[in-house]
Amino acid sequence: KDLGRALGVMVYVFNCSDQMDYKSMGQIFKGLSQAGAWGCFDEFNRIDLDVLSVAASQVACVLAAQRERREEFMFVDGQNVALRQGCSYFITMNPGYAGRQELPENLKALFRGVCMMVPDFMLIMRVKLAGCGYYENVIIAKKFDLLYNLCKQQLTKQTHYDYGLRNILSVLRTAGTVKRDNLEASELLLMMRTLRDMNMSKMIQEDVPLFLSLIADLFPGIQADKAVFQTIEDAAEVVAKERNLQWKEASEWAGKVVQLLETYYVRHGMGVVGPTGAGKTMAIEVLAGALSATDEKHSILKMNPKAVTAAQMFGRLDPTTGDWTDGIFAVLWRKGTKAKNAKTWILLDGPVDAIWIENLNTVLDDNKLLTLANGDRIPMTPEMKAVFEPENLSNASPATVSRMGIIYFSISVLGWKPLADSWLQTRREKEAPVLKELIDRFVSELLEFLRLDCNAVMYSTEGIYLNGCFKILEELIQPFAESKQFLADDHMERLFIYSACWSFGALLELEDRAKFNEKLTSLAQNPPPLDGDTCYEYFVDQQGAWQHWKSRVVEWQYPADRDPKFAELLIPTLDSLRYESMLSMLVPSGKPVLFTGGPGVSKTACILMYLGGLSGETFNLKMTPFSFVTTPMIYQRTLESTVEKRQGRTYGPPGGKKCVFFIDDISMPVINNWGDQITNEIVRQSIGEAGLYNLDKPGEWKQFVDICYTAAMTHPGGGRNDIPNRLKRQYCLYNVTMPSLTAVDNIFGSIIRGRLSDKVVPKVVAEVATKLTEATIQLWTKTSAKMLPTPAKFHYLFNMRELSRVFGGLFEAPRETIKDEVYLVKLWRHECERVFTDKLTNAPDKEWESNCILNVIGDIFGQDMVNKVSGMCYFVNFLGEPVVDADGIVEDERPKLYEEATDIELVRGKALEFQTKHNDENKVGKLELVLFEYALEHLMRINRVINMDRGSMMLVGVGGSGKQSLTRLASFI
Repeated sequence: KDLGRALGVMVYVFNCSDQMDYKSMGQIFKGLSQAGAWGCFDEFNRIDLDVLSVAASQVACVLAAQRERREEFMFVDGQNVALRQGCSYFITMNPGYAGRQELPENLKALFRGVCMMVPDFMLIMRVKLAGCGYYENVIIAKKFDLLYNLCKQQLTKQTHYDYGLRNILSVLRTAGTVKRDNLEASELLLMMRTLRDMNMSKMIQEDVPLFLSLIADLFPGIQADKAVFQTIEDAAEVVAKERNLQWKEASEWAGKVVQLLETYYVRHGMGVVGPTGAGKTMAIEVLAGALSATDEKHSILKMNPKAVTAAQMFGRLDPTTGDWTDGIFAVLWRKGTKAKNAKTWILLDGPVDAIWIENLNTVLDDNKLLTLANGDRIPMTPEMKAVFEPENLSNASPATVSRMGIIYFSISVLGWKPLADSWLQTRREKEAPVLKELIDRFVSELLEFLRLDCNAVMYSTEGIYLNGCFKILEELIQPFAESKQFLADDHMERLFIYSACWSFGALLELEDRAKFNEKLTSLAQNPPPLDGDTCYEYFVDQQGAWQHWKSRVVEWQYPADRDPKFAELLIPTLDSLRYESMLSMLVPSGKPVLFTGGPGVSKTACILMYLGGLSGETFNLKMTPFSFVTTPMIYQRTLESTVEKRQGRTYGPPGGKKCVFFIDDISMPVINNWGDQITNEIVRQSIGEAGLYNLDKPGEWKQFVDICYTAAMTHPGGGRNDIPNRLKRQYCLYNVTMPSLTAVDNIFGSIIRGRLSDKVVPKVVAEVATKLTEATIQLWTKTSAKMLPTPAKFHYLFNMRELSRVFGGLFEAPRETIKDEVYLVKLWRHECERVFTDKLTNAPDKEWESNCILNVIGDIFGQDMVNKVSGMCYFVNFLGEPVVDADGIVEDERPKLYEEATDIELVRGKALEFQTKHNDENKVGKLELVLFEYALEHLMRINRVINMDRGSMMLVGVGGSGKQSLTRLASFI
């Protein structure tokens, strides 16, 4: 640019991105050759390789015409183009890091390489300082240079630290402004203050003391106060009070707002970085509000760059017609350039990777220009700022980090106290002192205890715990506030203990819950009357007294009038009641709830029970499972399908109802190479901002109302994903623990006692039936203790679902066939072998399991029974002969009756009969199977599962072991 300026040649800068194709490159080359101008292609190696190789031939074509001194020439695409001498192409690029290509050889041959060296920083500083009017420029430049070298060596290595030229220049620019304002002051003092204030903002908490001591060593004996912006700080305090935020009480956070203001004056790209719950969003909004009050209006346009694809963000060329459609960001950008009498901040609130943010490189450096892939160049007006709000910058390239002013919010800047103060201001005056005393007594102790002595099943911050507690308390106090009652102190404390239990202690497993319970009761003055139980087993009734959850569990009755399907039975237990009461308390008032727990602990069942109990007149239900391949687009379309237009741009569920939107397995979607889970970024946007961008009309925001979100996921870790922390804070988090053995016994016991009660089967059978649950649980605990998963047997996982599969199998046999107790125990043994033994991979394991089943039978029903049921044991349902009525018409060709197969030959005969039938009916894929013993057993196993409700199975074995053919035969049967 400097050379062009000296020669009087027009220079065009293009920010290259991976969205450029060879057509748009050709257009640019043709345009430059007609204008005789220079083109500077910034970050050229971000273009895809196939496009680069075409670009090489395009450039070669222009250069060949230049050598022949032509007036016009024929371009690669066959078009005649005028050529003005003097047109030239320049490439500038950073070699090799994420998202960059190596240039092809045929392109390198056309350009002359120039290596740019690191310049002498001290000389640049000195010249600039002298230009600003600093007399002592030699000494100051030396100190400045030395400080930055020391910082590089001594401070921690954070990805967002940068001591390069861009940083130095912004410091020098500020130093010049400060000098012009204070002509009399000491130059060393001014420089020290500038260096300190401009670098403090990006330091993490640990580095601050070290940095301050470095500055004190370089500028000895100089004390400088912080720069004060009186009017704006006063305005910010007013805005903070309006938004119910603490300003004086959270002085460190208020200091960050001032640092943000200082950066705002010298940089047009700002990065506000820090963990979730550190007050980033509020700092930006408070500052914008304060500037609106003192200066002209500041509006914030917000979007999440990760919730949309790159094409939806910047825009895309239609490959067939060549039409260009603007993306969301491009539309917002154009909006910002046209805004009259207002300043616009475009806030990109989402994780940073090395791709999308590099498309903004020319925006953030001195060009201040958005270049789109169709060749549009939209300049940034002085009224605009680009603000980024990511959790960390670990994926940002050095090119990005140096381009923006960074303010880092450590989690310790805010802490939890201001959150509590702000919440207390929303309560009624009489309640606040009582609540304040409780918060002071419990919160810091509990948080400390959680940090040191407990392992939560997923990561959570102090703010998330505290907000969870307040959300529950609000709902508990709500009914009393409506009837204008004030609660007694002890009643209030009981409610607080209940809320603390289900927020601070909600993510713990059973043994940690016991420890947490001890800590909680030691702090409490009115603990529940623990009788060997924990606080988790109690709730507070209307009168303010403790009640045990047992008192609320209703005895479940087996439906006598019909035969229910096993899969649709849901039995209420103590656990499901507790979780359902949380759901029914929080969800209708729009507070999202997330359940996490191991596989098969009935997370989904709990939520489905709750959803099933909602009245259809006021609630619509929508359940969507997430999988590895769920994309943001799929989620957005699913969410849009539940709503209709209400008025303007507001959308809500049809008929003025509310919609409960349940996402199962929310942590399943793929985590990309940068470590971002993009599907959950759009989930966070839809919950946190209550809306989405319309994909059909880019740039239009759709506001969603009356949607209540619930979600479930397995424990993170061990190859299973977590969800982004910034999504976590939207939810109240609960860990669903394994049901206790009494609860399991209660669930399956009540089902089996209802199915085989002495009203429908002989009394001896009913007596045996009551013991089956105990037997199954005993077998299950023995197996899960012995058969542990190893890398070779990683599927050795036994959870609640195994139990329900055993009882599901017992349900297959009609009651009429169960003649005596031996038959029932045989059936039970068969089901256990199918569920447990078939899963195991080698003979010793299978043998151990089969013996274990017989041992359990011996323990519970006596040795006598073992002798009766040992030996071969198979149950099948295809032995029945076709039912023919008196006229010889076949009524039921294949009656299905799940019964014991006493004679293996009979079964083999039946199966071969079916095979011949199959070959008669199907001309293709004939089966010629010799059903030896193993094959026959496998056939019966496959057949059993296919017949069950939700019967899915995975067949594992070496190739050619008959998995396909047997399945084909079994499904034909």
